[in-house]
Amino acid sequence: MYFKWICLLLFFPTALYAETDDELDTLIAVPDTCVALREGRDCYADVVLTWSQPIIGNYCLRDATSKYIMQCWLKQQKGTFNYAFDSQQSISFELFDSNTSKIISTAEVKLQWVYQNRQKKRRWRLF
Repeated sequence: MYFKWICLLLFFPTALYAETDDELDTLIAVPDTCVALREGRDCYADVVLTWSQPIIGNYCLRDATSKYIMQCWLKQQKGTFNYAFDSQQSISFELFDSNTSKIISTAEVKLQWVYQNRQKKRRWRLF
């Protein structure tokens, strides 16, 4: 009996904290990677942004580069936002307290390509 607990703690040291994950300051993007066919092309994905906080408050979600506010929640402890990802580059998101403007958590949707552009420029010459 004790052997199982010792093995569990050795291989999964965070197993004891699994019940308290909702209490952490988190912003999670699922999926966190968008895969496009070729480098430089737009990538399309439906990204679900989920957040949770230990304290009920007023929180907003925004794009980290443009500071565009996508949605705000009043007197909430957790929330979800569906985002239609359509970009040629990675995008970061920020969750912040709307009362203090303090950034609480960040998440990023990264871009990957199946094929990278490896074409060399060919210059044609007549002579």
